[in-house]
Parts: sequence; structure tokens; C-alpha cells
Amino acid sequence: MPQCKKCGKKGLFLKIENDTGLCLSCNGSFAQEGKILTEKIMEAKNKAAAANNPDEIAASCKAVEHYGNELIALHQTYNLQPSQALLDLIETHKKMRESAQK
Repeated sequence: MPQCKKCGKKGLFLKIENDTGLCLSCNGSFAQEGKILTEKIMEAKNKAAAANNPDEIAASCKAVEHYGNELIALHQTYNLQPSQALLDLIETHKKMRESAQK
């Protein structure tokens, strides 16, 4: 019998998303919250790539790390595993921030 990873709803006719294991309601909430954080990450990532000043680079990289960690926390809230690409992005910007601050 299908059961949602987040809310625990279960039932023979409950629709579960194959890729997330969430019911349609939880999957919609996750997608909405995740989209907002992803947009913030992309905006900060683009600012870091365009910046010339080390302080601007460090601030943008810190924002990528912050929003990335919020997205990881969101994944954990919904009992999902964050992608390796997200983890790599955070690590890359952490290293970039550290080298910009030297």
C-alpha cells in the first residue's frame, strides 16, 4: 500500500510521486519551497561569477552556502536525499569564499 514519506498518509488509491515518494500535496509543497531556494541559490551563484571584488565574491559565495544548506534542510524535512550536485555546489562555493577572503 502506498505511503507518503512526509505526512504518512497511506491508502490503496493514494497517488505517490515515483521520484520523491511523496503524496501529491507534500510533493507540491516541497516543489514550491525548493523552487524559491533554488532561485536564490542561482542568483547568488551568478553574482559570485560576475563579481570582481573579493568581498563581493565572498558575500555571494556565503549566500550560496546559506541557501544551499536551507535546501538541504528542506530535503531532510521531507525525508529526501539532497543531490550530489547540490552538495558539490555548496563545497565549491565554500572553497571559493575561503580563497577570496585570503
